[in-house]
Amino acid sequence: MIENNYKIVAVGEAGFDYFKNLSSKENQRKAFISQIEIALKYKLPLIVHDRDAHDDIMDVLKDYANISDFRAVVHCFSGDAGFALKCLDCGFYISFTGVITFPNAKKLAETVREVPIEKIFLETDSPFLAPQEKRGQENYPGYVKYIAYKIAEIKEMTIPDVANITSSNAEEFFGIT
Repeated sequence: MIENNYKIVAVGEAGFDYFKNLSSKENQRKAFISQIEIALKYKLPLIVHDRDAHDDIMDVLKDYANISDFRAVVHCFSGDAGFALKCLDCGFYISFTGVITFPNAKKLAETVREVPIEKIFLETDSPFLAPQEKRGQENYPGYVKYIAYKIAEIKEMTIPDVANITSSNAEEFFGIT
C-alpha cells in the first residue's frame, strides 16, 4: 500500500497509550517499534502518540534519533518542559492542541515558551479536545485558529507569523510543499 501511494505522507499515530491500558506495555512497545521500522523503510515521518507514557516513549525514540532519515512529531503534546527539551534534543517536532487554551494549562504554556516556534505544529485532534472557546462542543479542524491565537499570545508573536511558521513546519515535515 505505501509503496504505490504518493498520498501517504506519514506513519502514525504510533506510540504508547497507558490511559486505558487496552494492550500490554510489551505489545505496545513491539507495535511501536514495528511502526518506526515502517517509517524508516519508506522514509516517512512518524506521528508519535504519547498518553501517560513519556519515559517509555523516549526510551524507544532515543535509539532512532541519530538516524538521518528518521523524523518525528510528538502529537497532542502533554509533557512538561523537561520532556519537550528531550524531544527537541532528538530533533523532533512538538504539536499542541486546544488543551493549550485551557485556563489550567499553565505548565503547558511554560512548555510552549521553551519550544522554538520552528519546532511547533498546531493541531486540533478532532473531534476531541476542543479549545476553551468551544469547550463542550465537538472539535473540528477550523478551531486550529484558537490554538494559533494562544500560541501567539504566549510567545508574544503575531497570529500571522505563528500561522505561517507552523504551517511551513508541517509542510516541510510532511513533504507537502
